[in-house]
Amino acid sequence: MPSPRTCRNCGKPLLPDLPWCPQCYEPVREFAPRAPLHHGDFVGSPIPTSGHIPHWSRWEKSATTFGPTGRVVATVILFVTLLPAISYGGLIYAITFPMVATVVLRAVWAKGWVVPDEPDLPPLLVTDATDLPEPLTREEQVRRIVGWTLGLGSFLVFAYGPVPAKAVILALAAIVFPWWFFRVYLDR
Repeated sequence: MPSPRTCRNCGKPLLPDLPWCPQCYEPVREFAPRAPLHHGDFVGSPIPTSGHIPHWSRWEKSATTFGPTGRVVATVILFVTLLPAISYGGLIYAITFPMVATVVLRAVWAKGWVVPDEPDLPPLLVTDATDLPEPLTREEQVRRIVGWTLGLGSFLVFAYGPVPAKAVILALAAIVFPWWFFRVYLDR
């Protein structure tokens, strides 16, 4: 715990490097530790007793999750990709599908904190637009489009292409991925 800024005995401001008061020589004592102030999910969240009660839900649309229609459609799209992959001999896709499906389905079917609308209150006004991200320059847009196109093309060649093409994709991935990872995440 930090020390107080003034002396508890005489009230004179304390110097940060002295363990006693320069006026009355009272020793500086640390603040006493205190018990936690809350027990639960959110600090200081009101407990609603009536009206629209916020809650966790998988079946209602929230600010960060789909509604039931979007979740079911995303799940169906995910499983529909498995059928052409198996029918065209995509054995690697069939093997890696459970791992990818686990990650995607956990994100799609995650619970969201639903705060129902209050029908008798006007919507909140958005006054602070300073936290908007900077728009991408033309060069950044082209770089992203080319990167995504190459990534998707490499994935499709790896999933459906001949064995030599798969070997080339693996070799390039072994070179490019560590370089990209270092550049994006470690070189900050």
